[in-house]
Amino acid sequence: MNEILHGIDMERISRFESLIAKPHFMERVFTGNERRLISESAEPCKRAASCFAAKEAVSKAFGRGLYGMLPGEIELSRNEAGAPFIRLYGSALDRYGSYGITVSVSYKDDYTVVSCIAFR
Repeated sequence: MNEILHGIDMERISRFESLIAKPHFMERVFTGNERRLISESAEPCKRAASCFAAKEAVSKAFGRGLYGMLPGEIELSRNEAGAPFIRLYGSALDRYGSYGITVSVSYKDDYTVVSCIAFR
């Protein structure tokens, strides 16, 4: 490994109550898979907040922020065991596909925190 990058983000879960009711926000920010998982979740605000925080954490790790990457090009998913992982699409994949990316998602009260480490 020659390069290790870190990004972190914290979001208030209750903030997403009004946001996920806006179709334009949902379409612009979340991938189709994330929208499906949010709508199927017993706790959709919690799922949306963690997906959004993951997008922020990944983009911060690369020093871009969401101003330099499209949120729909970063997807938080989970494997069969429930462990979170990141998928990149489009220009984010073209630019950062050579990196390994790990994420950790935590919750406390009305907050979610996502930490991202990118390495190559």
